[in-house]
Amino acid sequence: MKNMMMLFATLVFMVGAVGNTSADTTKPAFQVEPIELSINSAEFHLTQAQKLEQEVADLGAKVRELTQKVARYEKKPYLDTKGFLRDSLKRIIGTTVQKASSLREQVAWHREEASRLAAQEDVPQESAADSEDTTTMNDTSRSRSHSESPS
Repeated sequence: MKNMMMLFATLVFMVGAVGNTSADTTKPAFQVEPIELSINSAEFHLTQAQKLEQEVADLGAKVRELTQKVARYEKKPYLDTKGFLRDSLKRIIGTTVQKASSLREQVAWHREEASRLAAQEDVPQESAADSEDTTTMNDTSRSRSHSESPS
């Protein structure tokens, strides 16, 4: 029996060594594809916002589940006589709500960036530089209605 185990171990070692040498010459099975979206594109920010919104939805589901557990312990206090489980669940709910709130802020930022970049892509490059100069000067002035004529 001991000889069979030694033979098996030797075979496993040899097959492993052969597998490693052949793996070095071949292409790896897992390759990361290059990111096609530029970080400064509206599409990138929209996809990031969608990912974060999905995460917020998942966190919301987690909060609802934890709230149901807290309610279950409050209905049957003999399951958690000292309240340790309820208190810990309430703390987890609080941190999860805070995380969801910060993710919502990130979603809003990504949406604003996407709209800003989309508007910037719509404006031709030459007039974009001119519009930036005029907007900074006109920000402090009162806007005129269409009926007013410039003096």
